[in-house]
Amino acid sequence: MKKQLFLIFLISFLGIPISYSISGISILASRTLLENELAQKSIDDCVILLKKACQCEVKINDRSQEILLFLPDIDTNAVASYSSFANKRLAYPMIDYPVHEYTWTSKRVQGQIHLSLETPSFLGISFGLYGLLQEQLWFSFYHTKESIIPDLKFWSLTEDFTWTARPRFGKKGFHLHTMHPLELTEPLLNPDCPDGIQQIKEYIDWLARNQQNYFEFNLLEQEDLERWVTYITPAVEYAHTRGILVGLDLSLHMTQQKAFMLYKNFPATLKNAKTQITKNLETLFLAPWDVIAMEASTTEFTQGNASKTQALQLYVTDLVTNKYHAHLAGRQHVVQQDKMLGKTSSEIDKLSKEQQTLDANRATFIHTVMFYGLADKKAPVYGNQNLLHLLDLLKEEQKVRETWYYPESAYWITFDNSVPMLLTPYLTTRLEDILLVDSLNVEGHLTFSSGWEWGYWLMDWSIARWSWEHTFNDKVIQARPTQFLADIFQNQAIVDNLNTLSRLQQKYIKDQELIRYLVAQTVTDELPAPLALELHPHPEQSYKWMRTKANKEDIRILYKKAIDPLLEFATLSEAIINDLNSSKYSLSPAQDKLLQELINAFAVTNLRAKHKAHTLSFLLGKRQEDLEKGSVPLLQASIEQAKTTRLEAQVLVNKQEQNYRYPLSYIARPIEGGGSTAYDFGYLYPVSNLHFWQREEEQIIQNKYGPLFMSIWDVPRILGVVD
Repeated sequence: MKKQLFLIFLISFLGIPISYSISGISILASRTLLENELAQKSIDDCVILLKKACQCEVKINDRSQEILLFLPDIDTNAVASYSSFANKRLAYPMIDYPVHEYTWTSKRVQGQIHLSLETPSFLGISFGLYGLLQEQLWFSFYHTKESIIPDLKFWSLTEDFTWTARPRFGKKGFHLHTMHPLELTEPLLNPDCPDGIQQIKEYIDWLARNQQNYFEFNLLEQEDLERWVTYITPAVEYAHTRGILVGLDLSLHMTQQKAFMLYKNFPATLKNAKTQITKNLETLFLAPWDVIAMEASTTEFTQGNASKTQALQLYVTDLVTNKYHAHLAGRQHVVQQDKMLGKTSSEIDKLSKEQQTLDANRATFIHTVMFYGLADKKAPVYGNQNLLHLLDLLKEEQKVRETWYYPESAYWITFDNSVPMLLTPYLTTRLEDILLVDSLNVEGHLTFSSGWEWGYWLMDWSIARWSWEHTFNDKVIQARPTQFLADIFQNQAIVDNLNTLSRLQQKYIKDQELIRYLVAQTVTDELPAPLALELHPHPEQSYKWMRTKANKEDIRILYKKAIDPLLEFATLSEAIINDLNSSKYSLSPAQDKLLQELINAFAVTNLRAKHKAHTLSFLLGKRQEDLEKGSVPLLQASIEQAKTTRLEAQVLVNKQEQNYRYPLSYIARPIEGGGSTAYDFGYLYPVSNLHFWQREEEQIIQNKYGPLFMSIWDVPRILGVVD
């Protein structure tokens, strides 16, 4: 008996968790706290979640329970605004949000465990409760539609600890890019969408559980604006009860992708711009928006009439700020100003100087794309070598206005989830950028989200959690790119294999730039110069050039730079995927489902590499035939291998579709009536039949490489030339 007591004492002294069977949990809160709607909703939700986990009594204000969670009273007069975030005392206005860092302290008091929360605001109460569940008690709120509830029959936390959570950003959240037909596009934009508001509320709950406080989406053209505002208002109000600011992304006069315009030109209307702006804002603010994120340019590649745009932008700023007491924000595109279409250098210089004097009420969101980061040496996107100009701009903008960082967690059109590929370099890049902009005291972090299937929920979930820094017993917890996979699977062998796959992708796909070949061709890739814009990475020479102009040395180099490393990557990855597919792991049904989703996503990415290697071999073989004036051995075998690989991937696509969290009719099929966007199909429709894979085969077989060949894009509608 003495040996057992000594062992228990030693374990406790070393800080090793001791598991106790839980008889009951109680949350202790004052009446004032329980009467606060924000705190009350989070407390009620956590009671339900804890009951599911521990299968025990979870009560409010019952001091007899074994585990007691003490919540503090909040002095609303003493709550500071996050306009003082990171000790900044700046002259320009900020989007207000209460301070919400929190600290949990745990200790054993006789036969009970007392956990006491310290935080200065009701928001901190909510974040502190959900943080305790997810960061310490193994809850995983990874998807709007799904969560992992742990088995909490035993209390496994160390008895005595102090844990502090510091938000890296005053504002942190997500932009759902509803210009594209994503999971929540129709619920957000279509007043006739069945259960639309309920689906939005599910997402808002996901944001709250992941300790986020900002939500934004695109408004597109509406036949009846007032009806839509009436429809969406309950969702905006619900977000506020959960402590979440809501932004509406719209345009001053953007013509592409059915963007909602604050004003239109003749012949659409005879009314002048300011009259239209006044009326539209009056209607929109029937709902209590916090932020209007306005696109000022006509397209992301043009500036238009600079002086007119600036005058109207200031007019909008005045109305939004002074009449509706909201905030105006704008996005800084990836395209550098000297590459904007239709501007002379003198006009660009003049524009740059004029922008310095714009009203400081306008916050700015510095936008980057795909899996490239602010400090990457190479980022061949939108005509750039890298994105260092945006890092410089971010630092400069911080001096004159509130500045947020605005990266992507996926990129829909032809880059990743429309191919599909699960590109885990997003994890490394997003974490590196978060740590970088945190060190620069950037005020906000807004993630541009483009869909959650094929494992992309992992990107958004990881980003949300990385937006907080945690210190446990005075030790700062170091964030890692794949750390939350360990939370889900709790199996080191699985995590090691997934880490290896991620490292292979980082090495081959991003660092060695195989991404240039793995992406599908977009319309601009296949246009003649000077219209061919490098929106995303593509080969240094076009596939048409390879087919018609490559010489023998070019062919040799392409084998060395593309085909051989593609096959090498596929071979190395396949061995790891096969090991993951073994049945040696003992997992819960929820864990097994997620593992199979990730395995399928990695496998299809791997097959994509093989498919591209085979189609390139076929393409270069056809060119070699022309050069040698004769047949090339194994030429037909290459295209047959490509087709076989595609069909193998199609089997996995069919399996994956069975587990999509939203109806196929929403996200993976043609949309009845066309839907709300400029696209007639869900964002995963090109995946459903591996359209881009088959198109590449047919391009080589038929020797046709123009943008109209087997096109699924209604380009005039996307550009706004036709309705």
